[in-house]
Amino acid sequence: MMRFPLFCLVALFVGISSLRAEERFLKQDDVVVFVGGENMVALSDNGFLELSLTRSFPDLGVRFRNLAWEGDTVFEQNRDLNFPTWEEQMDKVGATVVIAQFGQMESLAGREKLPDFVAAYEKLIEHWSAGGKRRIVLLAPVLFSQSAAPVGKDSELYRQEEKLKSDNDVLDDYIDAIREIAEKHHATFVNDSDLGVADVLVQRDGIHLTNTGHLVMAGSIAKALGGKADMRPSRIQGEASLLLQLINAKNRLWFNYWRVQNWAFLAGDRTNQPSSRDWRDPSIRWFPPEREKFLPLIAEKEKEIWEFAARLP
Repeated sequence: MMRFPLFCLVALFVGISSLRAEERFLKQDDVVVFVGGENMVALSDNGFLELSLTRSFPDLGVRFRNLAWEGDTVFEQNRDLNFPTWEEQMDKVGATVVIAQFGQMESLAGREKLPDFVAAYEKLIEHWSAGGKRRIVLLAPVLFSQSAAPVGKDSELYRQEEKLKSDNDVLDDYIDAIREIAEKHHATFVNDSDLGVADVLVQRDGIHLTNTGHLVMAGSIAKALGGKADMRPSRIQGEASLLLQLINAKNRLWFNYWRVQNWAFLAGDRTNQPSSRDWRDPSIRWFPPEREKFLPLIAEKEKEIWEFAARLP
């Protein structure tokens, strides 16, 4: 399978999405949420996509919320007892755009499970879109990576690579199905799947992207959504690096708000514990209002982000 040098990737991805780069996808006061597995968790954690879109459109006041979770598939999104539904989560944050990535791990079940995958994905999209209230962006899953080193046909590594080629052939069928799902549901489709085989620097274990891989993927997604910011590593220095630090600080606040370390104590099966209630008035629970104190901190940090971004050239 052909591999491309890393410096070619950004140029390669300019024309691969169903939305032309010159179109302005984001709107005033949009709330963008991320859903998917570990690669989507990391995409929000490193802040690269948010950096690119915020620099491109500092005047829009776009908010970003990560609802992705390690291990999520279209079939299962395991959460704690009483965790809010997709509809409740997205309504609470005021989501207007959903960026989703699924299909990589699901493809390992084989082509025979593809109809089940399509049905499950379409059901999720119905939950997310809420009858067209939210715009949907479907990202192609990243292909499994292969070694760049030449190997002999009798080696174990060669056999592993032959298996990877077979896995990627199946994954290609899943990607085609996702493209068709996007067309059916009037969603935007972004194909950055070649990241997996493009360069050994972009994946750390054949499945999950490195920071370099996330930087390139963020650039391709941002361009597909009309972003213009330069995402080459050499450009994320100085003031741009300071903006990224603000974004990451805001995302840490959001993570601590949304993924509470002791959910059972907050809203699960331990809400009646004495330590969950005010010692002076046991009818008062102190934890839920304490959690809500994160929201003004997040809003304050976002205001700081937008003001800083507006000053950048």
